Amino acid sequence: MTLGSLLTLFVAGLLTFASPCVLPMLPVYLSALGGAGALGGPDRAAASRSVRLAGVGFAIGLALVLVALGAGASAIATALAPHRRALALVSGAILALFGAKLLGVLRLPWLEREARPLLARLPAAGGFWGGMLFGIAFAAGWTPCVGPVLGAALTYAASAGASPLAGAVQLGAYAAGLAAPLVVAAFVGPAAVALARRLMPATPALQRVTGALLVVLGIAFATGRLGALSPAPAVAVAAGAPCDSGPASACAAPEGAVDPGDAALPEGMPRLIEFESAHCAVCERMAPLVKELEARCAKEAGTVLRVRVDDPRGQALAAHYGVRFVPTFLTVDAAGQEVERAVGELPRQRLASLLGDVRGEACPPAM
Repeated sequence: MTLGSLLTLFVAGLLTFASPCVLPMLPVYLSALGGAGALGGPDRAAASRSVRLAGVGFAIGLALVLVALGAGASAIATALAPHRRALALVSGAILALFGAKLLGVLRLPWLEREARPLLARLPAAGGFWGGMLFGIAFAAGWTPCVGPVLGAALTYAASAGASPLAGAVQLGAYAAGLAAPLVVAAFVGPAAVALARRLMPATPALQRVTGALLVVLGIAFATGRLGALSPAPAVAVAAGAPCDSGPASACAAPEGAVDPGDAALPEGMPRLIEFESAHCAVCERMAPLVKELEARCAKEAGTVLRVRVDDPRGQALAAHYGVRFVPTFLTVDAAGQEVERAVGELPRQRLASLLGDVRGEACPPAM
């Protein structure tokens, strides 16, 4: 989980709010939250207070459901960790499918149906608690242009190798993006409605942009190239960067690092390759975790190979595999062919999963 992924999910929430299923319904939502008076009724002051409290309650109710869904999706993915490659392929296909639906190039009747089973049962209550119930009911429903983005967010949380806690935080970021505009609208009232009406003509274009992004993300998941789309936590590697840009020791290969030679790897066994740099703070933070998991999970010496991209020979191996950021972790088969990659600061569970794939079974638990 990185700041970049959280920001992406927050923006996905904003785009969901700007979809044709949500933005045109803003006056209806404000009224449902108890804001009819704020939109022109006789007791506007009291209604305004009610809708503001309801807006905050809506955000909390929405977050409760989505956070629980994120934690659940990540927990299921953890149970399927031994099949992570198949999970990535399925997840990529689902994301691309959702994106194609939003683009309008694919019509799926079962995604076109609207289901909001709890909304019709809500009591006509306003204020904070009424808003919370409304948020819970909204999150538990499905609409043709909200459901695919929410489904994509859940798929991302489940497939990114995150822990249930990280999955909960990721869906919390999505919920924040979805709820923030409505909370703001609850405080500014008619001005938000007027702005929404001016933005409505742009909602179909925004939906198509969202669909295109989901297609790209799906392809990246399925091909194992997701890291190239989210470089935020990593340090860019300038191919051919001179080694005299820092202290001489900065270019010295660390103990246990592989000498890549002419971008060739010793064959005969699967490996986990870590591309790192002496100038990479993330690499330094991950070093103790890598060593700990190597000692616990690696069946034989040489299972984990560390490659310094500061060294021209390390740059050759990085160029061979198309590595552009550090740290990058690659799993390769016995012939040296890439199987999977992950970029940036990885949680313990994700790194253990990669090593488990290399050894052919899950890593033993820590003693």
